[in-house]
Amino acid sequence: MLLDWNLPDHPWPDFTERTLDSAQRYRGALLDVHEDRVQLPNGQEATREYIRHHGAAAIIPLLDEKTVLLEYQFRYPQRRHYFEIPAGKLDLGEDPLKAAQRELQEETGYRAGRWKKLMCLDLCIAYSTEQITYFLAQDLIFEEIRRDEEEFLETLAVPLEEAWRWVETGRICDAKTVAGLLWLKTLSPT
Repeated sequence: MLLDWNLPDHPWPDFTERTLDSAQRYRGALLDVHEDRVQLPNGQEATREYIRHHGAAAIIPLLDEKTVLLEYQFRYPQRRHYFEIPAGKLDLGEDPLKAAQRELQEETGYRAGRWKKLMCLDLCIAYSTEQITYFLAQDLIFEEIRRDEEEFLETLAVPLEEAWRWVETGRICDAKTVAGLLWLKTLSPT
């Protein structure tokens, strides 16, 4: 059935799946894996596997109005290198802004004089609870890099026009980075 999205008072159907039981299958430092038995809207039962994640913060660090600071690093699950905006996971209960400030300092060595919250995105809605909060960081001042000992990356200053071309050509294909850079291109005030 095709619904007309433009109906202001349309009674949207309730497709809520109700949890019947839940089991944690794996507990890790980054994420937990759960398997739930649910009741579907039609009364039947199904299994749902998903990842619980504490969330993350992503930063769009602008060195000036026309230059973004990116990172180049290897990502093991895909077995390849990526160009990305700085980001990192939240500690349990951590404020996303505090995490963004910490991650920017640790990974790039920069501290920002101005911060602006941009948006929150649910990254992988089919199998994860991860939500990433984006921040714009400006008035950057270099202090010192404090990377974790298992963290290997390089930072690079990229003109925004070039970064947007990298998104168009697929050179930048990391979802969080694509979303952040396109937000900056289309939604930020000029």
